[in-house]
Amino acid sequence: MLEVHKLSISFGKRQAVSDFNLLAAAGERIAVIGGNGSGKTTIALFLAGVIPEFIHAKASGRFAANGKIGLVMQNPDSQFLSLTVRDELQGMRLNKFSLQHLLGRNVFELSEGEKQKINLISNILQECDILLLDEPLELLDPFEARNFMQLINGIKGKTIVWFDKSSEFVNDWKKIYLGKFRKVPGPKKKQREKGGIVLWANFSASLNGFALKKIKMQLHQGEKIAIIGANGSGKSTVLKAIAGALKVKGKINSTMPFSFAPQNPTNLFFEETVEAELLSNENAALLGIQHLLKENPVRLSKGQQKMASIASITPGTIALLDEPTTWLDNENKSAVYSFINGSSQPMVIATHDWQQLQYCDKIFIMHGGELRQCSDTTANRFFQKRLSK
Repeated sequence: MLEVHKLSISFGKRQAVSDFNLLAAAGERIAVIGGNGSGKTTIALFLAGVIPEFIHAKASGRFAANGKIGLVMQNPDSQFLSLTVRDELQGMRLNKFSLQHLLGRNVFELSEGEKQKINLISNILQECDILLLDEPLELLDPFEARNFMQLINGIKGKTIVWFDKSSEFVNDWKKIYLGKFRKVPGPKKKQREKGGIVLWANFSASLNGFALKKIKMQLHQGEKIAIIGANGSGKSTVLKAIAGALKVKGKINSTMPFSFAPQNPTNLFFEETVEAELLSNENAALLGIQHLLKENPVRLSKGQQKMASIASITPGTIALLDEPTTWLDNENKSAVYSFINGSSQPMVIATHDWQQLQYCDKIFIMHGGELRQCSDTTANRFFQKRLSK
């Protein structure tokens, strides 16, 4: 049993949660649904004891729980206790999972999606009576998301509280809503005229034992290219190589500098305000996050940090965006779609967001360490196949 009555949490003058109530019987499943910055993660961290023991905050209200509480956090890096996948999962039954190729790897050298797979397995298989899941499927491709949803649905006897920005995976669960929701339609795709070639790439590379075998791409001024593929297929590695973060064999020629917004923005920020992180406030206005400019980026929600990282893209550069809609609610996703759609900057976008593809001019797919251009039909088939398995 888990009971929360009139929970309020504040960080200094900022009120993060006000009068939150929850009552879950043993074995019950409840979804707490709210937009970016609504307090979902704050509630989860409080219930798990992280707040106020490790993160200072003022909390009031009544809280009672029968049994041990487990937590799957948004950022898997925050939960690893060992350096290798084998040590992290030591003593657990792993016959259900295809992990042999990862067991000897350093957990911090995995892709973000692979990290979340290990994080989910490690925490879901641990003994606990109450399991808190904070946007547990956000970093996974559609196929892996479906697999882990089946795993979670098969859990018996545990009380589960799922925190998320939508009810996509938990339609049949009991729900508690934080704030009001606005359905914001995406923009219509802007017709763009391609300019001259600004990026020409033909290379191979390797990182932590993973090989990029054949990467060939041309990007024109104003053009938007999407890269799709499964978790661990090399999408992020391609962007890092183009950005100059990896040594490559071959050539990467560009007529413009690069800006890179990584998938996980946690370690991106160094200044005390969002405004100080940006060269100008123009992107913040386009993305609708002017209200965050005076905030400390470290204290923002994951979705708000993501928006700030996209706003940090420098005008006049080739923008490399790694999963730009991860952790975003519907309203902020629409803002990002509009930002990308209306921008004259050339962009290369790694994504597992199906809707994102309609705002891109070309689609490439990563598989087996190779990158090849594909049609809309092939891309749609990729998503549909993985969703239906």
